[in-house]
Amino acid sequence: MAENSSHFLLGETVIITEKNASDLPKVIERFNKEGGTLVIDSSVKKGAMPVKPTSKTRIIDLRYPGGINFVRGNHPRLQGIWPQYTGLNTGLGRNLVISDVLPFDAEVESWKGEPIKANPFNAHQSQDSKEYSNSHNHYQNLLSEVWAFSPTVNAVALWGDSGALYPGAKSWGGFLSARSWPVHWKDYVPEGTPGFEDKDFDAQLVGLEVDVLNGGLPYGETSQTIGMPLAKSGIQVVGFGKKNWSAIELRSEDSDDAAKKPEDRRGTWHYGIIAYNSLSEDSTFIYSATPKGKTGLDLSKTDYTDSAIKIKSEGPKTGLAINDYEGGEFFSEKGHLVARMGQQGLRIVTQGGLEVARIDDSGSVNWNGLKVSYFPYSLIPIAMLAMLIVTIVLSLKMSRQFKAMKAMMKTATIPS
Repeated sequence: MAENSSHFLLGETVIITEKNASDLPKVIERFNKEGGTLVIDSSVKKGAMPVKPTSKTRIIDLRYPGGINFVRGNHPRLQGIWPQYTGLNTGLGRNLVISDVLPFDAEVESWKGEPIKANPFNAHQSQDSKEYSNSHNHYQNLLSEVWAFSPTVNAVALWGDSGALYPGAKSWGGFLSARSWPVHWKDYVPEGTPGFEDKDFDAQLVGLEVDVLNGGLPYGETSQTIGMPLAKSGIQVVGFGKKNWSAIELRSEDSDDAAKKPEDRRGTWHYGIIAYNSLSEDSTFIYSATPKGKTGLDLSKTDYTDSAIKIKSEGPKTGLAINDYEGGEFFSEKGHLVARMGQQGLRIVTQGGLEVARIDDSGSVNWNGLKVSYFPYSLIPIAMLAMLIVTIVLSLKMSRQFKAMKAMMKTATIPS
């Protein structure tokens, strides 16, 4: 052990080879108490460790060909197992794998790097950002950070680059998964972890959280030092080369299975995009700044059972606006659907473009070339009242004539 032990980058480090493999249990037991790093050579027998390593023991495992396993604690990776692909026949390969086991009583430290007691579970879910920041615990398995002081160099903390260099090759720049899995893993569960029933199992999942902590100027303001507005974007998707397919594509586990109906698919989404209390009163939910395009919103491939588009409207400028209201608008007001005409009025045409009706901005109505109304809308009630009076007068006159005819028929002599 003495010949294979040294103080290295990761603390006291012991190299285990085929020659000193019998020392492995003792080294793990000591490192479980004092901390240290084990380098296990490819000559050592594969399989689980003779003693369960704790979170104080780090193991660099070279026993499995094709890559390096960097493991802290007792993890199935020490047996060459990929837990993410359990039971599947997927062909797998790797270069560097970093595996970590976070125990139930994980140790944490303050922002100053000083050991502190972990914050207890907070059942109060409606927390503001300040309360949440001071009441939860955060653990990073791998943290890459860059401090940028250069105005001309883009500081990239993490870049995953994968090149497709052969016809039909498939390339992913990054692949993230957040997994909930009621698998107890028996021998790999850290000591002190409470048990649970599968029926009570649940967990919060976030595939990717992107935090934009803007300590600079807000949107719309420009620094006099910089002289130009700078964007603050949560996710920026930039296309290169020839025309690409889609900037953002939502899929489920079996999206490519055309034989399945929507209700039979696994892992589908309830909401496609949701803005949760994150927009200000002057915000725009979806904005297009491209001068020309083919289609703004295409929902033609889906049969909807409860409206393709829903809006909340009450009063002008709360519904659907056309050409920034120059072409008119549709909105709801006290239960009525209101269509406000454009600045030049309203035209109704056939499929071939033939004008059926036209209402100009003064309210005059033309129906298929025939002028129906020569007066503005304000005179319509008067016209209706006049028509009612004429109708009543005509009705009275006809009633008198009918009575006179009836009396004449009673006094008339029928010839023999």
